[in-house]
Amino acid sequence: MLDLDEPHEAEQTFREQFHWVVTNISFSKLQVKADIASGTELLPYIPPHPAHGTPKHRYVVVALEQGNSGQERLEKAEVSRDMTLRDFIKEHDLHPVSASFFRSSWNESVDEVYSNVLKMPSPRYGPMPETPKYIGPDGREKYAFANY
Repeated sequence: MLDLDEPHEAEQTFREQFHWVVTNISFSKLQVKADIASGTELLPYIPPHPAHGTPKHRYVVVALEQGNSGQERLEKAEVSRDMTLRDFIKEHDLHPVSASFFRSSWNESVDEVYSNVLKMPSPRYGPMPETPKYIGPDGREKYAFANY
């Protein structure tokens, strides 16, 4: 599970952040529920925690098939919360087979995640700057008439 919209203050942008990584879960198309407890937890679960003042966060749960049609096991791996999903897939020769997502925004309960789970103060961000109406989605001016 990862958050696609974690603020990256140093670069003034957003980045991916892993919230949970579990490997070696057996499941099939006929199963309604996967048995997470039977897997190997490489990165402990952190609840969603969109910071105050950030836009809605996109959280993705991705099922990845391990090598040899899922027969290979991934018992130990260096996993950082700051890795990208693409790098994790490439490094361990995984194949996406399913994904689900949800969106979440800040409310008062998020402050409890920061204080009780992350053991840090809840960050507060200002409002997102509005893009001027004359700037297009590609960052270039719309309706610009050079030499007019």
